[in-house]
Amino acid sequence: MKNAAEPIRSIVVGMGGLTRSMLRSLTQKPWQEIAAVVDINPAALQRAADAYGLPEAALFRDLGAALQQTDADVALINTPSELHYSQAKAALLAGLSPLVAKPLTNNYANSCALVDLAAQQRLRLCVGQQMRYFRHYQVVAEFVAAGELGSIEQIFFFNAKPRHQAKNLAGFEQPVLWEMTCHHLDCLFGILPMLMPEAIFCDGFMPSWSVYDSACMINAVLRGQGGERLLYHAGYSAQSDCYGLRLEGSRGVLRCRGLHMSKDQMTYEFARRGESFAEIDLDRGRPPSQPWSLFFDRWHEYLRGGEEPHFSGRKNLRVLAVIQAAIESLASGAYVDIADPLRQGNTA
Repeated sequence: MKNAAEPIRSIVVGMGGLTRSMLRSLTQKPWQEIAAVVDINPAALQRAADAYGLPEAALFRDLGAALQQTDADVALINTPSELHYSQAKAALLAGLSPLVAKPLTNNYANSCALVDLAAQQRLRLCVGQQMRYFRHYQVVAEFVAAGELGSIEQIFFFNAKPRHQAKNLAGFEQPVLWEMTCHHLDCLFGILPMLMPEAIFCDGFMPSWSVYDSACMINAVLRGQGGERLLYHAGYSAQSDCYGLRLEGSRGVLRCRGLHMSKDQMTYEFARRGESFAEIDLDRGRPPSQPWSLFFDRWHEYLRGGEEPHFSGRKNLRVLAVIQAAIESLASGAYVDIADPLRQGNTA
């Protein structure tokens, strides 16, 4: 990476809604500079040029041309997940550190290959896992770390929404696991860093009103190496919003209820062992956070040589290993052991 006084120059690949959301935070950072944008849609390129003051020479419809013609340090890849592997690989081979929208890829073996390639190239491969920076997950993580719950052994996590238009997920295999579960697991690992997945049983189905082509509602039980159990429900075909997180520990239980994991309006209730629930104010006047801003600050530190974050390609393999085992469980109808990729030679 360049001298710390020089800006980090990025090639932005894909100018959809997620990219625009990310760039609202990224463009506020004094250490960054957009060097080029890539999109197959000329209108999207023109909007980017107008929004970020880019010249015609910085607009590309082909990633290969952008990589050849642009002096850049990183590639922000926000495209359909079936393109992530080839695009991230091209960026790595061109000497850029990719930041890839979740999931890293929708194929576990390909994700492992990218991690290995990043290590060989001595580059920083990262995944856009920003959800744990929402206030909700920060305050719950702080409550857990304070020890009020004791040893947490039972977890309930429910997040489903009424997404009754398939849109980009039409024809998608396992849309919930690849598009939702990756965020759910990363947030849970942020709250419960001691949780080491061991095995999972997963069942998926499509309600009669579903508009999807693959299991759009998921139920699973995950077993941790320490004996913990996670009861998990997620999906796109709920008839109304559903969000709940319940953490059962040796000293008490915390119950969180809301509309969705990304909406910071939550109700919190706590009960000590054997007692009734009482509402508590975990937010304590803390304003809602800016997840992408916090994420980019941590990303910047890592690019400059700082500590490896949870969203590095290597560490994100733990999330993807759970998803891979869940897919295998769906096919077999049985518990499937979860690989520990951090102990199996993956290095970046």
